[in-house]
Amino acid sequence: MESNNFKFTKLQFWIILILVLIGIGLCVELSVIFWKANFLEAYIPSFCTVSELIDCDGVAKTNYSVSMGVPNALWGLILYLVIFMLLFVDRIQSKFKNTIFDVFENPKSYIATLGLLSFGISMILAFISIFKIHKICALCFCTYFVDLFIALAAKQKGFFVEDIKTTIKDFIKGAKKYFVLFIIVLIAFVSTLVYLDRSLVFSPKLKKERAQKEFYANKNKYAIKTNTLGHENAPVVVNVYSDFNCPFCKVVNIMLHKAAKEEKIEVREINFPLDTSCNTKIGMTLGGHENSCLASRYALAAKKQDKFWGVANILFYNNFQNEEELIAQLKSSHLGLDIDKLKSDANSPIVIEELNQDIEKTYSKGILGTPAIEINDVLYFGAMPYEELIEKIQLAQKRAQN
Repeated sequence: MESNNFKFTKLQFWIILILVLIGIGLCVELSVIFWKANFLEAYIPSFCTVSELIDCDGVAKTNYSVSMGVPNALWGLILYLVIFMLLFVDRIQSKFKNTIFDVFENPKSYIATLGLLSFGISMILAFISIFKIHKICALCFCTYFVDLFIALAAKQKGFFVEDIKTTIKDFIKGAKKYFVLFIIVLIAFVSTLVYLDRSLVFSPKLKKERAQKEFYANKNKYAIKTNTLGHENAPVVVNVYSDFNCPFCKVVNIMLHKAAKEEKIEVREINFPLDTSCNTKIGMTLGGHENSCLASRYALAAKKQDKFWGVANILFYNNFQNEEELIAQLKSSHLGLDIDKLKSDANSPIVIEELNQDIEKTYSKGILGTPAIEINDVLYFGAMPYEELIEKIQLAQKRAQN
């Protein structure tokens, strides 16, 4: 060691050791709480879930309980294990001389710096907990104070300035001395974090949310232009009863486009606008659905130019207040539409009758709202998670084979 300032006194050693052991215990318990809250369907609430505000389980279920794909409880456990190692590094050095452990010349400063850094991060988490989540994890707050006390117990005189300087200087010195090993470890560490952040193996809820996020976009990346979505004469036919101004119909639309690329199905759109200007089966026009009949007529008219799904995706993801605005959007769509023919067909008796037939067919199924999904004559009401949709399609495929 460089001087006595960098050596632990007996009191410091025991204070830090006790704090570290407390921190390890807290992080182990927090890891168990995280696992139960995120991986078990049913579990007994933890002892620190006592109210709407003091709710460790509630905090563990949020996306803020994970950083870079790793649960914060595991980050804390890693921190305390590193500090534990630094407490005994002089004994490790005496047994393993002339090894990488020799770079740890001032463990007291490293512990003070790590404690201060982790406490700073803890204050950010505390702010998020109080002002964004509106729930407090009592055990988490205990670790925050453990971090602070570790930093205070290990620091030199002054406000951590010398400890931080010493830590940075020794880190650069060690990285230069073992440059190749440092680069290998750094690459392995970053690669692991990238994998964990993308795979979300520790965050099934967040993984599910990310998987669903694409279906709530304002654009359908699986969009096609023609009348046929999927495979003609497929063993599974999916009829979707929807309204172009229905928010959940937009979600289902992207899901079915994606499913049509992954499974051997044919998707057919059945119009059921929740607009009394053409649909007399409902009591009143729902707010935001005033132009649904107009949208349905233009979608059906687009079929006559083999552009049904191209127009449908414009109708789903663009707002318009009247027919003129809709035509303007279709003109700039690059679908190659004959706008004059489209407008003529949309207002023709033939398309109006086709829309009436869609409405009658929907009503005859007992459907009075959208979306509804019919998979080989098995009807499901409302939207569903994508995984569930695929399961039902695959089940229908097995039935068709038998």
